[in-house]
Amino acid sequence: MNKLRLIRFGFFIFFAGFLSCNTYKSEPSFYFWRTNAALSSKEKETIAHHNIRVLYVRFFDVDIPPGLQKPQPLGVIDSLELIPNTVSVIPVVYITNHTFLNLKNPQVIELAANVVKKVKGLQKNYKELQIDCDWSEKTKEVYFAFLREVKKLSGNTVWLTATVRLHQIKYPVRSGVPPVNGGMLMFYNMGNIHNLQGPNSIFDAGIAAKYTNYIKDYALHLDVALPIFKWCILYRNEKVIGLITKNRLPQTHDTTYFSAEKNSIFKVKKPQLINGVYYKTNDILKYETLNDEELLKAAELLKKSLSPDNRRIVLYDLDELNINYYETETIETVFSTFN
Repeated sequence: MNKLRLIRFGFFIFFAGFLSCNTYKSEPSFYFWRTNAALSSKEKETIAHHNIRVLYVRFFDVDIPPGLQKPQPLGVIDSLELIPNTVSVIPVVYITNHTFLNLKNPQVIELAANVVKKVKGLQKNYKELQIDCDWSEKTKEVYFAFLREVKKLSGNTVWLTATVRLHQIKYPVRSGVPPVNGGMLMFYNMGNIHNLQGPNSIFDAGIAAKYTNYIKDYALHLDVALPIFKWCILYRNEKVIGLITKNRLPQTHDTTYFSAEKNSIFKVKKPQLINGVYYKTNDILKYETLNDEELLKAAELLKKSLSPDNRRIVLYDLDELNINYYETETIETVFSTFN
């Protein structure tokens, strides 16, 4: 082996060793999506068990209620002091797409100022701020103007992120790419809730596969979120009446009020008020969630679709009703999948 070949061989060994050491890490996290900031013992145990250092906490929603002309903060979280001081809180503000449909430029500037002021009133210091909005082609220009103003008001010390859906990943020219520091890919809510006989609208591998090839090429750094929640879609006269979640979920196995049809579909047998929801005879409920196996498959599919990078893996959302549905080992495996 001549000297040149020895040099080339040595460089190859060094480069291969360098690549093998260049491993990427994922950081586990959760969304916290309640107005009441008090955590149960189970939720605190989950934070400790999975070594959670960061929580994405919904501070408030923004919408324009019927009869009003200006966006309003809704469902503001109560005392943040109730969240364990072992975690850093990342404020999340959910804004409806409806909010941006009729806003003009001066109103956008005012809204940005009000949102930043409201967030700082709840938590003075934070390193990241996330805006959650499922924007559309009609609202992207106004929404992006809002984001630019929020970024300007927040300053260079705040990392501004925005949630991104799969259809916005696949069609970046049509949807636009938000002017932020990073994105949070919401790897769920990809189906059509209006299709009673359709696949699981929270997650379906067949639907996801139509989008995953586009994830690696997206223009923003992406953290990712996976679903551990459950809901019932309520249909009346073949139309969606609403989504029932968390403490309002009915016991669909109660044969006094519900009869099982097929594929997690239930029919209401007689009128009844349950957990604040009024059901009429012949209303239909479609129960949706991911079981342990489906959640792990979703994590594997997403992992294969991501470019190598350090990122947060966030589960939606930290709630005892969600956590109790899964084996602890399942949650551990989901987090470790991305390492």
